[in-house]
Amino acid sequence: MAFLPIPEDRLVQYRGFLGLADGAGGLIAKWSDVFLPRADAFVDMIENFVNTKPQLRIVHENQPTGRLRNNWRNWYTLLFTTGAGDQFMDHVWKSGQAHVTHNLDHRYISMAYDSARGFMHEAAIADLPLAEQPRFISTVDRAVDLSLLVETDAYVMSATQCELEVIQGISHQVRNPVSIIGGSVRKLLRLHPNHDETRGIAEVILAEAVRLERMAKNVNAYMDITQHRAVFDRADLAAVLECARMKVQEASHVPQSAFRVYLSPEASLLSGDPLELCVLFACLLENAFQYADQEDPVVSVTSVPSPTKDGFALITIINNGVSFDQEKMGQAFSPFHSSQPTATGFGLPMARVIASKYFGNITLAPLEGRGTRCVVTMPVHIEGK
Repeated sequence: MAFLPIPEDRLVQYRGFLGLADGAGGLIAKWSDVFLPRADAFVDMIENFVNTKPQLRIVHENQPTGRLRNNWRNWYTLLFTTGAGDQFMDHVWKSGQAHVTHNLDHRYISMAYDSARGFMHEAAIADLPLAEQPRFISTVDRAVDLSLLVETDAYVMSATQCELEVIQGISHQVRNPVSIIGGSVRKLLRLHPNHDETRGIAEVILAEAVRLERMAKNVNAYMDITQHRAVFDRADLAAVLECARMKVQEASHVPQSAFRVYLSPEASLLSGDPLELCVLFACLLENAFQYADQEDPVVSVTSVPSPTKDGFALITIINNGVSFDQEKMGQAFSPFHSSQPTATGFGLPMARVIASKYFGNITLAPLEGRGTRCVVTMPVHIEGK
């Protein structure tokens, strides 16, 4: 797994949240003459902690000699020379990613930082003037909290990246044999056009091969969406819906007359990536048409300003078909779940992931009598912002 780039802007935000906007280097470095001579005692304490935990000890024993001590010595030294500055945060971020490669239980990492906190508290109480202790301890606590926050962010991001790479790798590997199976079955159908038994079996195999190939494509699309950062551009909702409608029509040949749109001028511009929003609404429209009345399908979309959430639009998609079973709300947004035998179950999950990226949300509810209401909350675009 390749190491992820350091998200400098996000780490600076973390530092600001914890009241360490300037890194508090001056306040911490002021007492470097008290703490730096304790560096050996500090790494001894960390090493003793590691050796009491079997999982950590095994990893430690299989690392180059001195790596653990050097890593924690650098953390300690940077804290008392540069404070919680950029160099300090970069060091912690890289450590968090390294912990994933070593498959360490993150709870132990949190315990190690807590031990570091305790060590510095004891040293401060022992050697700092009484009047200086509260402010120093408070600052050191925030620096340790920052370390935990940055390290956890790196750990989660790296672990997620590993999972994504595995899933995408499997998806790519599945597509090749599935394509070969599909091609072979089509050849079989051409060679035996009049053999009913052979044709029946071949058509079942072909249908499943096509479904598997579509599922592999959807998995890749889902993974790509989760990895792309949100882009808050100006998105014309009418154009987005037209893009989505065309995608759905290409796949299912839904008559254009079945689709109706009513947009309030105050809720006709959204803030987001138009291409991703097209995917979002294509997923929702496809789902709406699948469950609409098959004899006379009607799907309507309305957009109005949200009455409860300033700066957001309330986009409602209604179909005239089967009412949604609200007890299945959790399942509906889970990948691979679908009541349609030929579907892959990625439409609604993909739509919700995109909505969440833009601080939006999606809910489903049955209509009285017949039909389903899907409500999407998305931020509106405000000119000049």
